[in-house]
Amino acid sequence: MKLDKSRENISSMFDDIAGRYDFLNHFFTANLDKRWRKGIVKYIRSNNIKCDMLVDLASGTGDMAIELLNLTPLKIYALDISPKMLDMLKKKCDDDRIIIEVAESENMPLESSSVDIVTIGFGIRNFSNLNKSLDEIYRILRPDGLLIVLEMFNLEKRNILFEFYFTKIMPVLGKLISRSNTAYSYLHNSVMNFKTVNQFIDLASNHGFIHEYHKNNFQKFVYSVFLRKL
Repeated sequence: MKLDKSRENISSMFDDIAGRYDFLNHFFTANLDKRWRKGIVKYIRSNNIKCDMLVDLASGTGDMAIELLNLTPLKIYALDISPKMLDMLKKKCDDDRIIIEVAESENMPLESSSVDIVTIGFGIRNFSNLNKSLDEIYRILRPDGLLIVLEMFNLEKRNILFEFYFTKIMPVLGKLISRSNTAYSYLHNSVMNFKTVNQFIDLASNHGFIHEYHKNNFQKFVYSVFLRKL
């Protein structure tokens, strides 16, 4: 199935659900998404990874950016193409260290080799040009910098019960609660048309990243993937 991942479509879709996005995220994951973000911060801290300058790409309402504040960075750039999602972040957090800007993954307003860590939470499968985005992330990361992706990946093996819930039940509930006719149908289609975690790791390696570690957070479906810039 061909998905419309144009900036206009993705930005408009997330603008429409911005006010209900956090509730639905926590509802559909039974609040496990909070634990997954904390796990990323714990990994960074326990491995003594430099974290002065951070970018939270596809930041949305900023749950990841806010969690990253626990690392006491100098700056966090929260970048997204949905102005209304970023407006929700502004309402949730007033911290001078978070710099909020509308920007896309293929063209970020940052100098080359200036960033210690780039995080992407539930956003990379929406990038219209994944190859260009990976090249741009590589550009802004310093040598030995880290890309961390928290995402729902396509299943390596079919799971009929899980697919039924994800493709039939979740879109109906999402439509009722979000009042969007398309967002949660797009959600399951974007996952089923995305790469498996191993396919994504292989693709990233073609763009200069070394696979450092990946963790199965839930049902071999939600993963945290840690990739190091060569």
